[in-house]
Amino acid sequence: MVTKRGKNYFLRIRPFGGNEVGVKTPARNKTEAKQIEMAVMTACRSGDYSGLDPISREVCLRLFRNQGLEIPASLSAGDTAKPELTLWKAIELVIKDPEVRNSANRERLEQCFVHLVEIWGQDFPVKSIRVPQIKLYRSDRLKAGAAPATVNREKSALSKMFQILMEHELVDRNPARDVRNLSEKSGERQVYIGLDDFQAILSALPGWRRPFAQTAYYTGMRRGEIAGLRRDQVSLPRRIILIGPEDTKEGQWKRVPIHRALFPILEDVMKVRSIGSDRVFLKDGRELTRGNGRRPWEDAVREVGLVPAPHFHDLRHTWKTNARRSGMDPEIRESIMGHWYKEKSVTERYGRISDEELLRAIDLMSFDHGSTEIVVSKRQKQNPGKGRHPQPGNLRTRRVQNDI
Repeated sequence: MVTKRGKNYFLRIRPFGGNEVGVKTPARNKTEAKQIEMAVMTACRSGDYSGLDPISREVCLRLFRNQGLEIPASLSAGDTAKPELTLWKAIELVIKDPEVRNSANRERLEQCFVHLVEIWGQDFPVKSIRVPQIKLYRSDRLKAGAAPATVNREKSALSKMFQILMEHELVDRNPARDVRNLSEKSGERQVYIGLDDFQAILSALPGWRRPFAQTAYYTGMRRGEIAGLRRDQVSLPRRIILIGPEDTKEGQWKRVPIHRALFPILEDVMKVRSIGSDRVFLKDGRELTRGNGRRPWEDAVREVGLVPAPHFHDLRHTWKTNARRSGMDPEIRESIMGHWYKEKSVTERYGRISDEELLRAIDLMSFDHGSTEIVVSKRQKQNPGKGRHPQPGNLRTRRVQNDI
């Protein structure tokens, strides 16, 4: 007898004429399940398993294993079952994929995978990752203090993993697509770092980190874009930084004009070369990693006394605020940041912004537009970057005015 539970078809049969037993099938419809039933019943009652097709053989093997029965030689001879795909093996496959290996988001994906392994373990079967398990994972991460935006990124990393596994025909579906993202409204941050406070943070940073922070402050570029910046991407004569699609989150070309205040800073940085690396920003002659600048920034912010503590990424928010308050054209502003309005028409997207327009806009931009303002949600962590649980409390707002 064939029964259906959820999306799966099960057989309820008496293969040896005794007690009824159940076994799951990979059938996509009832007709396929009936065909498997007939093949399994015929083979079990005749004792001849040599004529079983691969799917019926798999079901028959599962039947014997479920009942703890000795597997006949003619059945085991065709047992080509693959070793179980674990979470760790799946992650290794994803990291080696050319699309991921050459992606600017590789380090972020790897960090997301670290949390997945922490919750589920390296040997967790990929076939056991279904919608209920993903929802439970989200709940556990939120209880541990992760922000909704962080959990959403980890779910996206999981979805990427299943996408690549599907390309390799190792799984049939992507359960992460069936789980909606969490609302990120409660975790939103509104931060503006005043010029005085930025100068104070800058003074507290180690020398190698200051040009890096100044580049973020004067360009609005992301930390990963700056860390991976190559010498051939910076044209000081043209005062333009040109970043290719492979190095941006949006996967698009990005042109960033160099402000006059940033020009001498980059000029000094570019004087230092490293054998074996074409990166602009280095530490002791070595390329920067994602974690190189986190601790110095946190220490500098703590020394200045900013509480709640602004993140390095808040320099990007600050640049956008300064650009808006300077009266920069919104389309030029979003182009420099790498953002594009979803509602823009094809005609509007094809309106090219010239280098001259970018330079005029950046030269009219100023950076002293008020004191520091920090609005964070109640999920703000006690000590960002160290993985501690958040400090419960109400929505907190801080406005700082320092006289330096």
